[in-house]
Amino acid sequence: MQKVSQFRSQRIIEQFIHFFIWFTIFLFPFISGFISLKNGYSESEVTHMIIFSYLSILPFFLLFLLNNCLFVPKLLFKKKYYLYLLFVLVSIFFLVSIISSNGKGMPKYGQKSNSAMAPDSVDGRYPMFDTHRDGMRPNDSFYPDKHLKPFPFPPFLFPFLLALVVIACNIGIKMLFKSQRDDVVLKELERQNLQNELQYLRYQINPHFFMNTLNNIHALVDIDTEKAKKTIVELSKLMRYVLYEANNKEIHLSKEIQFLENYIALMSIRYTENVTITVKLPQDYPDVMIPPLLFVSFVENAFKHGVSYQNESFVSVIMQLEEDNRLAFYCSNRKGKHDDQHHGIGMENINKRLELLYGNNYTLSVNNTQESFDVTLIIPIQE
Repeated sequence: MQKVSQFRSQRIIEQFIHFFIWFTIFLFPFISGFISLKNGYSESEVTHMIIFSYLSILPFFLLFLLNNCLFVPKLLFKKKYYLYLLFVLVSIFFLVSIISSNGKGMPKYGQKSNSAMAPDSVDGRYPMFDTHRDGMRPNDSFYPDKHLKPFPFPPFLFPFLLALVVIACNIGIKMLFKSQRDDVVLKELERQNLQNELQYLRYQINPHFFMNTLNNIHALVDIDTEKAKKTIVELSKLMRYVLYEANNKEIHLSKEIQFLENYIALMSIRYTENVTITVKLPQDYPDVMIPPLLFVSFVENAFKHGVSYQNESFVSVIMQLEEDNRLAFYCSNRKGKHDDQHHGIGMENINKRLELLYGNNYTLSVNNTQESFDVTLIIPIQE
């Protein structure tokens, strides 16, 4: 609805600009006639001038209507350039032919008459041009030196150039507003593509996440039945979150923190005391919205790659509020031998999501050493 309303507003503005230009053009003969009356011209002369002016304007106005309502939308905007050029040239040819044949299209300066449009002379003595059937040519009396005579103008030249100006101005205005409408459509398509890509990335995260969780439950069934039951309960909480919350564009920070706590509790059930799990999540958090499932991929990879049953290992998850309305997330884990953690599916997805969501307004640093894998993510938040 917003896009339709914006298009309608642009069309109204475009039509108003065309109306204003032609209103000014059609108003000009009345203004000129009023000035002529003040300068002593008779009403019949002024009436003749106004009628003559409108007869001169009308063919160009008809050309504008044809170009604006038919040629441009039906041919030019549909990329039928050769047809458009053909129709425009044919229309201009007919316009110039009508004006030239009738002799009414353009004022004939120096025409010997008593009309306001053609005074008897330029300086009270001689007219600058004599008007003939073959066009305007210099008056010999006005130019005593024949070498100073101006070149005679063909009768079709001025109306042809004026027709081109009308066409060019009309195309310029329509292309300006078309480019604005195209920008609106392009931004809408980009927004839809962004939403579709984010949704696709979420669907990639969910199967990957549940696959690892079900593997954990499967390992507990034969080892500790009670822990397996508890794990299923915790898993149901996570599934409820993923099903009913993660499809939203944004969620409250408190829900994301609760999800991380449930996930870490679920993963901690199966590990022995050899694994040190450190969790520091804010208890007093602002009422802000963030994208869902933004941190779980880091935590998931930390448990997947940072736990060893033979050696001591650790997983550390810390989240804290920084200055300038920023949220910092730190996740570290001990690395095993030949562990290439940064090539996981979750890490690839999280990088794509961050680029789509925040552009360049975020910080993601990964420190991948032989002993540990450390991730720092800082994102902007707004209360």
